Amino acid sequence: MTICRTVFNTLIEYDHKTLQPLPGLAESWELKGDTLTFRLRPGVTYHSGRPLDARDVVFAITNLHKDNVSSQLKHVAKAIADIDSDGLDVRLKLARPMSNVFDLFEILVIPDRESIAELAKGSRIIGTGPFRVASYSPGAGLKLRRNEKYFKPSRPYLDGVDITIVSQSQSMLSSMRSGQTHLVLDIAPLDAVGVTNDRRFKVVAADPYDSAFYVASNVSVKPLDDKRVRQAIAWGIDRQRILDQVLGGIGTTSSLPWSPTSPAYDAARARHYTYNPERAKELISEAGAKGARLDIVYNAGLGANARIAEIVQYNLSQAGIDARAVPLQAADFQGRLTGGKLPGLFVNGHGFGQLTPATLVKGAFPFNADKNASNFVSPEYQSIANALWSAADPAATKAASDRVNDFLLDQQFVTDLVTSAHTFTVTKRLRGLAYSMFDYLNLDDAYLD
Repeated sequence: MTICRTVFNTLIEYDHKTLQPLPGLAESWELKGDTLTFRLRPGVTYHSGRPLDARDVVFAITNLHKDNVSSQLKHVAKAIADIDSDGLDVRLKLARPMSNVFDLFEILVIPDRESIAELAKGSRIIGTGPFRVASYSPGAGLKLRRNEKYFKPSRPYLDGVDITIVSQSQSMLSSMRSGQTHLVLDIAPLDAVGVTNDRRFKVVAADPYDSAFYVASNVSVKPLDDKRVRQAIAWGIDRQRILDQVLGGIGTTSSLPWSPTSPAYDAARARHYTYNPERAKELISEAGAKGARLDIVYNAGLGANARIAEIVQYNLSQAGIDARAVPLQAADFQGRLTGGKLPGLFVNGHGFGQLTPATLVKGAFPFNADKNASNFVSPEYQSIANALWSAADPAATKAASDRVNDFLLDQQFVTDLVTSAHTFTVTKRLRGLAYSMFDYLNLDDAYLD
């Protein structure tokens, strides 16, 4: 969130209200038939002084084709059948219609291809962005200084930005109150509520609303192979309590993964599952799962996840499940998540509900129709996900989204709980704060008054 748009740039930047692409490193583009052509801005240079050219864009895209490079937008990159470049022009031949092709270029930063090995090591970080990396201390922070040759005239306003990594929310608050810090990312939600009463600060909830919390089921573990049990879990969890007590009221309860701004969002379907412990008990009894033992694993490094897991454990115990919250260290949790090896239920967060709907069902790992953390495989789901991916107009998107929503509500291999937002807590001296639809911090126009 701090580096991708301060040190680097992307080809396009979405308008937050319309999701229409606006110029970034690309000054124009044309989609004609199966060919998408980008024209890069002239005069853009990397922090090393080397001019940006089309070969850098080709490198960034083809790099995603490698097996050892992970990306939840890899399905888009792999559907680009051929790339041709000439000077400042990049021509992409698409192997299939893709409703979400521009999502890739909202997210994909364009690094310096000549120093990519050093970037991977963290020894040299070179982009085209408004700030260059003056120093980097792994695990501690970075010092960024103004890029005097940034392609936007008279930008940035700031001479530099110092980024410090702090794990404790209270330490972040202390630094802000002492005047050492002007912006804090993702302060603990309940601490953010307290800050709102201090006239020196304000909390900005990022409008993409792409920070969703869920509990999901490994469907290869009994009794989670029975969708009645998964539906019981959806009925049995008190979403409002999670929103109020864990997230400080930032967000909205929801049975669906979409941001309220998404074209796939449906307010009525989002209210499908409400807190109904009696219905949960009925379904658990009907499935013969009363008293079944289920672990609820969560990333111990994330305070919100731990508190959500506690509420889920209590609610499911009340519904007749022998539920137990089990913490895992971050690396262990992530490794088991991506390998589909979590032992039952798992609490986590996801994004991608704010972008083109196909990106979630084709790329976001909890929901990926081709491979997901729940080991849920369904030809029907793959078919409707592909229909959403190919949707060419708003009517087709709406029809395919309705099918996806009904399927997710029925199968419940992922039970969405709350759609929330990343937050930027800032001093009122900081003006001009902006961010991308993927919450990359944009300080092009930022200044201190």
